[in-house]
Amino acid sequence: MLQSLKQLWRILTPLDKRKVIYVLILVMGMAVIESAGVISIMPFLAVLSNPSVIETTPLLKKIYEILGANNTEQMIIYLGIVSFTVVVFSTIFKIITQYAVNRFSNLQRHYFSARLLKAYLNQKYEFFIQNNSSFLIKNVLSEVDQLINTMILPTLTMMSYGVVLFAMTGILLIYDPVMALGTAGILSFFYISIFMIVKRKLSRIGAEFTQANKERYQSCQEALGGIKDVIINNAKQGYVEQFEKSSRVFARHIATRETLGQIPLNIIETIGYGSIIGLAILLVLSAKDVSHILPILGLYGFAAYRMLPAAQNIYRSISQLKFSEQVLKILMPEFHLEKESIASEVLIKNAELKFEKAIRLENVSFVYPNRLDRPILANFSFEIKKNTSLGIMGKSGSGKSTLMDLMLGLLAPESGKIYIDDVELNQQNVDAWRNLVGYVPQFIYLADKTIAKNIAFGVPEDQIDLEQVKKVAKLAQIDSFIMQELENGYEEIVGERGVLLSGGQRQRIGIARALYKNPQVLFMDEATSALDSETEQFVNEAIQSLNGKITMVIIAHRLSSLNVCDNILDLNK
Repeated sequence: MLQSLKQLWRILTPLDKRKVIYVLILVMGMAVIESAGVISIMPFLAVLSNPSVIETTPLLKKIYEILGANNTEQMIIYLGIVSFTVVVFSTIFKIITQYAVNRFSNLQRHYFSARLLKAYLNQKYEFFIQNNSSFLIKNVLSEVDQLINTMILPTLTMMSYGVVLFAMTGILLIYDPVMALGTAGILSFFYISIFMIVKRKLSRIGAEFTQANKERYQSCQEALGGIKDVIINNAKQGYVEQFEKSSRVFARHIATRETLGQIPLNIIETIGYGSIIGLAILLVLSAKDVSHILPILGLYGFAAYRMLPAAQNIYRSISQLKFSEQVLKILMPEFHLEKESIASEVLIKNAELKFEKAIRLENVSFVYPNRLDRPILANFSFEIKKNTSLGIMGKSGSGKSTLMDLMLGLLAPESGKIYIDDVELNQQNVDAWRNLVGYVPQFIYLADKTIAKNIAFGVPEDQIDLEQVKKVAKLAQIDSFIMQELENGYEEIVGERGVLLSGGQRQRIGIARALYKNPQVLFMDEATSALDSETEQFVNEAIQSLNGKITMVIIAHRLSSLNVCDNILDLNK
């Protein structure tokens, strides 16, 4: 568990660590005030049970003089008011401390999620090919929540209640060392014994819980992401059963975790109550009068009132930390990605790139990591001069899309180099290169936003140039449909993944998106495959109007789609 806490400390930023220290200072202040509240009850009970004790106790006599009481009745009232005031102040300070703890932990939820999402988005394209998106989404949302709820909060709880428990034990030690050590020993024995019994089970169900959570997310994403195929293939029941199986394990293990965390509470409460009764009997049998018994019982009763919840919360926090070790094992490597992305981001920000002559590939070879025996390209070389157009054709699997991904900088060659003019394309200047290019994929992704926002994809709403949006929509042969058939025109919501549009309409919005930033190079991967022949002709005419003005690289199956190109590269040959 100590190792887990060290790892947790390592993923905090320097600012987060300073905040932890501030919270810890508040927690220590809370413990001091709570201790004062416990101590303040003793003089009140002592004078209440035997007013003459004021004369025999120097401390009480001094307090009597400071308070300026005229008689014992006033003294009792003043002591009661002081004790109540200290307890009220303690409660207010406790609320402030709890707010600070809750604010810190929940803001960490935001910071961790944002850091993780940024780290993911800064990874190379190969990273997303090799990792399931449901796994990444689960880490950003669910696993970070688990990290906060079952590691950060329990750690802060353990710190705060640990200080309170230590303070209460210190008070009892001052008053009666034997009783204090006995009380602490009994509490420690029971809690440690119970934890030793359940810790293996907590580790096991923690691992099963994490796996079940992964399967829940994957089932949901696959079912809802491919809903058309799910409905047509009658696969609904299969996905429901998959989800129910993992969801049941997820829910059952939460219940087990909570139960194992609460087991000692009832046992210790019973023991604590019995101990107070036993102490009272012991004091009576030792022939002590009520004036001596009442303050002692008050002290131990009030201390127990503070100590038992503290001990229970510490135990529960430790059990949650043990349960959640698997979550930390998953997230630690993910946060290591952040360091790599920050290092490359500094280099990327300083990189510049110009395109004035040609795109050149020299002896480029590429093979996918999971298909090392099947190279896609081997010692491949060619050149595309600026403001010319290249058509790429070939059968499925011949490497057309891979070749385009290499030129886009999404993939890096295994060997060989890609040059923009005479500058090698690499991870430092690839972002600068992407600012110069537009890309139309075979399958267009549309967000559940307006037409205008989907064309100006990624541009802040207040920075969208609506005139440019309309201009490129006309080039893509989609403006008339938007203005004449959509009630809200460019403000029409397209639905998730553009479900309210036809395939051809989505494709034309994708073309308009690629043209929105006035690219110097336009890459089109089967961009007209979803269009009917008449619309394809109009789009090809629009593309042809760009010939000689920008550089174009077009992938197509149909030779008719490549008639606009200056050169054609046939990968079959």
